Amino acid sequence: MKTDPYKGIDKNVEGIVRDVLQGADEYHVTHTARLARTVDILVGQKLTGRMLEMGTSGFIPIACKNLLPDLEIHATHLDPSIVGSADVEFTVGRYKTSVHCYSVDLEYGMIPVKDKTFDAVLCCEVLEHMEIDPMFMLAELNRVLKDDGVIVLTTPNVVSSRGLTKMMNGVEPYFFMQYHKSREYHRHNYEYSAKSLHKILKAAGFSVTVWTEDLFEDGLTNTVDALRKAGFAIEDVGDNLIAVGKKTSPVTDRYPSGLYV
Repeated sequence: MKTDPYKGIDKNVEGIVRDVLQGADEYHVTHTARLARTVDILVGQKLTGRMLEMGTSGFIPIACKNLLPDLEIHATHLDPSIVGSADVEFTVGRYKTSVHCYSVDLEYGMIPVKDKTFDAVLCCEVLEHMEIDPMFMLAELNRVLKDDGVIVLTTPNVVSSRGLTKMMNGVEPYFFMQYHKSREYHRHNYEYSAKSLHKILKAAGFSVTVWTEDLFEDGLTNTVDALRKAGFAIEDVGDNLIAVGKKTSPVTDRYPSGLYV
């Protein structure tokens, strides 16, 4: 967990995030820096209209309720008991909220809404979990997003300073590739670099700016400094990839090379 998870975050955003996370579960507390930065980015985009969040925990709708009062948030939620869509209640700390959710397997099923329904889409820490066809989900995001609609996406960076340090010490660079003893499917199946993330989003019809920040843990400098001194052009070493941009075209390449064979 980062030493200062609120460094650089707007004070109004910080206050609300701190309040929402009081008494929250371990997952939300551990991800404080990433969650605060995500809300900070959304507020900076001054979003209005409808936004679709992929796989909500309830935190984003709760935190954005007062910060973005003109934004209506819907979400996807894989729940076999839901047929089509339904309002689902989520609890984070001492807050509860009801979110209109669409039950869909993001690699197989179409989101049950019309084309160009949403003004924005938010996809945080979902892309790395796709097992067989991440472009299916991204193509669906393109379909349901209005022309020039905003996309905000985050995913772990496989070539972070910690990943590079692991490799230089003979260890796999991955962030969370471990298997679960419980046989759950929640491991990461593919972790991206800034270059590969930019490539796949461009193929999906989005024009984005991609950068990295350390939002899980404090960055490590020794290995990165050594590699730079050795002549390697090392950039984008934060542990979280952030992409922000717009839909500019339909999908241009359904199976981008390097990611698909």
